[in-house]
Amino acid sequence: MFVKIITTAVLMASLASCTNTMPKRASAISAGDIAPLTSMYSFQVINTLNKNPESVTQLAENLKDTDVVFIGEFHSHQGSHLLQLQLLEALFKHNPNLILSMEQFTRDSQAVLDKYLAGEYGESTLIEDGNAWPDYKGSYRAIVEFAKEHHIPVVAANSPAMHVRCVGKKGPEVIARFPTEQADWSAKELDLENENYKDKFMSFIQSSGRSHGQTPEQQQKSQMKTYAAQLLRDTTMAQSIIHALETHPDVKVIHLNGAFHSDNRLGTVAVLEDMRPNLKVKVLSPVMVEDNMHPMASAAQYEQGDYIYLLRPMPERFHNDDKRNASIRKLIKQRMTETCDIP
Repeated sequence: MFVKIITTAVLMASLASCTNTMPKRASAISAGDIAPLTSMYSFQVINTLNKNPESVTQLAENLKDTDVVFIGEFHSHQGSHLLQLQLLEALFKHNPNLILSMEQFTRDSQAVLDKYLAGEYGESTLIEDGNAWPDYKGSYRAIVEFAKEHHIPVVAANSPAMHVRCVGKKGPEVIARFPTEQADWSAKELDLENENYKDKFMSFIQSSGRSHGQTPEQQQKSQMKTYAAQLLRDTTMAQSIIHALETHPDVKVIHLNGAFHSDNRLGTVAVLEDMRPNLKVKVLSPVMVEDNMHPMASAAQYEQGDYIYLLRPMPERFHNDDKRNASIRKLIKQRMTETCDIP
């Protein structure tokens, strides 16, 4: 998620939502006979209730009575995006009355997305005017094209980067000052009291070490703004899903988001279930394994969703600490130049 917030702490928060979380080493559990993960496109779905592997066809059968299916992803991981496409295809065979909801587009781009799906715009316009993510062609093109071909509505579910940046910089009170014409682009209220999610998020921020040099009071204020920015995305996406369900009777929503937004039924899932506790919601959570030839998950990873799907780890970005630190400094410098235009 390419969130543009000027503080370093908020930068690390944006990384949290799309981090390629490495496997926990404790309590590895083998799940029956799992074939080796032979390529970056390989995945294996596991039912966390019985620890049994399932095919995409079996998974779609199990999900046929579900209202909302969350498919957590590691952004740009080919295995995540292949699973998303194949499950969308399989669910469509059961029930074509689907809606695809995507973190990867923001609400201010909905009109552009709709015109693309209707054949009025070309793909370059969708990418440029719809602010598609830089990896759109490699990660999401096939998914959106399937939706377009089969007339599946696509919801631009996320909050715009400017709104997220302003909340991260100025706190949740800035939401009341969003321009009138932008009022429907983001959630208007945030519930900052979900302790489980807050603890998870704060733990990530603190472990990043990016509050170094701040007083405890400064750290607390900065971290709460960062958390509010994250929660703005979660709440906006949850409300987008609810709106889709209310405006399209008997529909099933397939929602794509970074794993941090749905792991352990926290984030967007927690907000959605608080707002609509009677919905039938299922969560798929990605897990990167340590051994591609003998893939398995830890006990804690089995708790991340109703289903997990095993993937090969992403390639190491850097082996050289100097290059890694230079990349981080460049990204921080870029973020520091980005401002909030809302007073």
